[in-house]
Amino acid sequence: MGMTQDVVELSEQETAEGMTLVYHAFAQSPQMPVLMDKPYHTASVLQSLVELYADNGTIKTFGIKDQGRLVCVGLCVDSDAKPSLRKTLTFAHGILRTLGVRGMHQFWVYHRHKPRYEKRCLELMLYATTSEDQQKGYGRAMLEFLYEYAHAHRYGGVTGVTNTSRPAFHFYMRDGWVVDAEFRVHGYRICWVRRNV
Repeated sequence: MGMTQDVVELSEQETAEGMTLVYHAFAQSPQMPVLMDKPYHTASVLQSLVELYADNGTIKTFGIKDQGRLVCVGLCVDSDAKPSLRKTLTFAHGILRTLGVRGMHQFWVYHRHKPRYEKRCLELMLYATTSEDQQKGYGRAMLEFLYEYAHAHRYGGVTGVTNTSRPAFHFYMRDGWVVDAEFRVHGYRICWVRRNV
């Protein structure tokens, strides 16, 4: 891949296509321990997470295309975004119904350990490259774009959460991210990570 690939903000229709890419990637490599046991619930759980923030206008979905085909997607939200109580309760009810008490507890643990930053950050909620297009530089191009986007929009950095047993964690660490919070969920080491811009 040439590093001249453009990252663009996706239209609503392209975002739906991008979410299919994300669902597939996360089902193959779940970040949450509960979804490792129940990968068939990945799409509904991630869709619920997106809907939690969908109406407040803070979600941005970016993508990279190669010959018209979407190959990499990054879905971001402003770290200061606060879903309404109604949205939060709807999300919690859906997670409880889908993943049970264990799943609900894991989401609570992730949220409880989320760092508070003095300056708002661009939170990378979901990030994926098609399996056949990995190791081609698309992920790095997406991150470089997000660093520039965050800087241009006066964010203090780009943040995210990752399971240290997954390749994404090592990718972030090689790219200069730092661990802001670390905790364990059912034997897995989970980290909130950040890259200043």
